Amino acid sequence: MGVVEDLLDRQAALAKERSQWEQHWLDVANYALPNVDRFDRMFNSGAGQLDSWASGPNGADRARSIYDTTSLWAVDRGVAGFMSLITPQSENWHGIASAEVMSDDVDHATEVWSDRFANYLHKMRNNPQTGFWVAHKSALRAMWALGTGIQFVSENLQRGADAPMSYRYVQLSESYLATNYEGVVDTNFRCFTKTAAQCVAKWGARCSADVRAKAADAKTRDQMVELVHAVLPRAERGSGLNTRRNAAWAEFYLERRSKHVLHEGGYNAFPYVVYHWNQMGHQAYSEGPMALALAEVKSLNALSKDALMASQQAVNPPTASIDDGFGRVNLNPGKNNPGLMSPEGRLLVQPIVTAPRPDFAESILNIKREQIKESLYVNLWQLLMNSPGMTATEALIRAEEKGQLLGPAAASLYTGIARLVDVETQYLADRGAFEPDQLLALPDALQGKDIAVQMDTPLDRMRRSGEVTGMQRTLEFGASIAQLKQDPKILEKFNADTMLDTARKVFGAPAAMFKTEEELESARDEVAQMEQMMQAMQLAQAGGAAAKAVGEGARAIEGSPTLAAMAAGSQE
Repeated sequence: MGVVEDLLDRQAALAKERSQWEQHWLDVANYALPNVDRFDRMFNSGAGQLDSWASGPNGADRARSIYDTTSLWAVDRGVAGFMSLITPQSENWHGIASAEVMSDDVDHATEVWSDRFANYLHKMRNNPQTGFWVAHKSALRAMWALGTGIQFVSENLQRGADAPMSYRYVQLSESYLATNYEGVVDTNFRCFTKTAAQCVAKWGARCSADVRAKAADAKTRDQMVELVHAVLPRAERGSGLNTRRNAAWAEFYLERRSKHVLHEGGYNAFPYVVYHWNQMGHQAYSEGPMALALAEVKSLNALSKDALMASQQAVNPPTASIDDGFGRVNLNPGKNNPGLMSPEGRLLVQPIVTAPRPDFAESILNIKREQIKESLYVNLWQLLMNSPGMTATEALIRAEEKGQLLGPAAASLYTGIARLVDVETQYLADRGAFEPDQLLALPDALQGKDIAVQMDTPLDRMRRSGEVTGMQRTLEFGASIAQLKQDPKILEKFNADTMLDTARKVFGAPAAMFKTEEELESARDEVAQMEQMMQAMQLAQAGGAAAKAVGEGARAIEGSPTLAAMAAGSQE
């Protein structure tokens, strides 16, 4: 019981620290993520009453108080921009290398292996059984709106190499995070609920007697059981029954109410991947772009509500009438209202016109919408459109400009992606995937070295497109100088191999498209041999022609007395 009590006390302390964020998350969810789990129910229920909490049609419930959807689609547009330019589903967005060789002079074998490993991770994530893209997208939406997004990466030992891992999105409302000395999240106490039947299906006889009894009864099998999943740095060695007692992170599954331990294990890498938008200092949570735009979003919704009321008043204004006991006014087309006109022809019912200006309200709304778009980077995510007359160089320049503008907004995600790859790599290493006899066997340059992530996203390539533009301009300038001085040797200063290597990286082409140095040397030797053979053939042909000419000349002299006399005279 001592370990369980310590864990629950730690979770209570983290809950107290997190409480200052909860109202902010609730405000953001009301305007930007109406379909996420109900933060208010989770927070208000208290840590001991989560079994009474259940999800419902949250979006329909919250949508009743939303009068302008700019913040909703702005978040979706931001997530779509991140996924298309940083983590596209159709291509690789990172490479793998050692920290000691992360430079331009990486050997060819390491580059080919990096591409092969990145291709494997890409195909593995694209396998629907892993659930990566669902979890990744949900985590990005949470990061964009709430500032912090979380996904849980677990090993799946029952599946083969096609899907050795599972990815699951974790609600921020369920997570209680803590950081280490360097400000890196290394602890999570996840509080969530499952039915009694689900618990028994997962842990079987390890469940408490109360949960097993509920699961066996058809009337109580769907009752919710409050669970805690604690993952934190291991302070001491685990028990002899724990096969992961030497792992760096300890893992516990607990039944909160009964204080019963369901499972004890460990991880060699922290399995909760946390995406931060803008982490400040050592805070476990961060604010997203919605934090600065929230006041504007609230005022936009309030003004939209007033504009809607003004439009309704202009279309269907209220009426005023004398109190003469007549019934309800029928304003439907073609309907007669007897008794509502005086003998003099004056209407006894008049509209109350307060001169509403829906058009003026709409102009203010448009200004506020533009301000929100700027705050949420919507304008930066517009697709790069090439005009019909745009040259290839102009397209590269525009791509570089867009990459430089979007770079700071995307930099916050890179740390989370690097930790995601670290977890995946550690799981594969635990399975022996990098051993010499395996498909992902390390090249010689990476033997005995730590593997690191090299970001190679479409956005990075856009930012580097200026290098290709610079090479093109320099080549054009060099060609003009060579033409001016009538000296083609000036162009020999350019290193074609280096330029091709740079262009390949910027354009995102695989390293395998280039030959190795050994293959190049062999090809050059073959070319040299072919040239020698051609020269020998040309000399042989030239020699044969000369001999043929000499023979024909001799025969001509023999057949002509005059030529024979001249030849004899020349010999004398």
